[in-house]
Amino acid sequence: RRVTGGTPSSGPRAPGARFRLNQPPVIAEAIEGEVMVINLDSGAYYSVSGAGAVVWKALLEGATTAALVADASSRFDVDRAKLAGDVDQFVADLVTEGILVPVDDADNGAPTEPPAESRSAPHDRKVRYDGLRFERYDDMRALLVVDPVHEVGEFGWPSRAGDDVSK
Repeated sequence: RRVTGGTPSSGPRAPGARFRLNQPPVIAEAIEGEVMVINLDSGAYYSVSGAGAVVWKALLEGATTAALVADASSRFDVDRAKLAGDVDQFVADLVTEGILVPVDDADNGAPTEPPAESRSAPHDRKVRYDGLRFERYDDMRALLVVDPVHEVGEFGWPSRAGDDVSK
């Protein structure tokens, strides 16, 4: 197990930078306040919880890094400058791990901010900030790497390409 976060990044990202999940090799699911992420190419899996799970949700909804800082600072009891550095580092670590990739708005015509209904309202009571970290696990690598001979379809998994699955 390896915990990431807290190491100085190569520098701050542009406040307008946006990211998306690196699909198809990376899949993610939020379950009861924790985000489980699996990289099917490397076999590594990750756990994102606490403040990281909150930021993760906004990140995948298309929020810019500046919007992430604004939203998280309304939720957590933390200095805004520290939070901005933590967001930069968190995103940089996720990109380094191959979990996220940058979005070029000029290429896809996507909005620069998520819809207003997905952004949080100001919070009356801020909660304790525990940092933006995720844990990486490699202990099940051999089991998680997807066999390229098999494909997933409506019929389930595993099956080999060309198998008659109508039986």
